[in-house]
Formats: sequence, C-alpha cells, structure tokens
Amino acid sequence: MTVYDNRRELSSAEGFDEIFEMVKAATELSLGMHRAGLTLVLGDIPNSVGAYHEMGSNAIVMNRNLLRIVEKLSRSRKKRNAYVFMILLHEYLHSLGYTSDRQVRDLGKQITDGFLGKHVAGEMAVKPLDQFFPDLGKFAGFRDQGEYQTVSRFDSSSTPYIG
Repeated sequence: MTVYDNRRELSSAEGFDEIFEMVKAATELSLGMHRAGLTLVLGDIPNSVGAYHEMGSNAIVMNRNLLRIVEKLSRSRKKRNAYVFMILLHEYLHSLGYTSDRQVRDLGKQITDGFLGKHVAGEMAVKPLDQFFPDLGKFAGFRDQGEYQTVSRFDSSSTPYIG
C-alpha cells in the first residue's frame, strides 16, 4: 500500500481494531517487530496521561476521559483517528520493550512519517496535545464514572478464534 492508501484507510477507519491493525503494520514495516495478543482497556485515569502500558502486561489502558474530550473537540474523523493512531502506536512501542518516552516519541514520529507521510498523527507524537486541541484545558476537570471497560474487538488478527 502507498502512503496515500494508508492515509485514506486511517481517515475512514471506524474503530480501535482497524486503527491498531495499521499501527502494527506500520511498526512491522519500519522496525520489523511485532507483538500479538494485546488488550485495550478504556479507563478513568488522570487527564495528564493519554494511555499507559505496564511493562510485562498484555494491556494498553487508554484514557477514556481524554478520548471523549478529543472526540468533542475534533471536527473530523481524520483528526480523531490520528489521535487514536498516535496513542496506540506510542503504547505499542512500549509493549515491544521501548521504555524511554523520548525514544518512543521519536520512533512514533519516524514510523508515522514512513507510513503516512507528513501527517498530523506524526506531529501529535512529538508535540503537546493542546497544540492540536487548543480548548483541551477547558475540559481539564471532566471525569467519567471511574470505571474500566475492555474493548471487545481489538487486536483481532492475533486472536481470530475469539468471537
């Protein structure tokens, strides 16, 4: 697929699973590395944290509050999907053993630039989020109910036997 095809696919992706498949493809293409069997959990974590992966675990926990804020502030699916791509790529790199946030941000930009060309997702990897969502600070106190939810369809190409 070409950079143009990858951009079009990301812009039209309808869920975490589709976007994560692109993250895995981009990473394998760039670094030759792959990891299967990850789970995505949406949770109520501090808004200063977009997501996290605890080393050695099989889960990525994404900040549901921040995701809702980004959805509210985004004017397009393209920008929301760019945010999700960047967050999932960042945590996927951590799951592959990269521990330094600086290194992960730089690798995220490199991988995104190679896969999508010059794209907002690559810029999001290395710049503060409020540069893309200037009204982010207005929602700093927004919180949900403190619950965690496992996304049922995620990393499905690694687990085709699970329905």
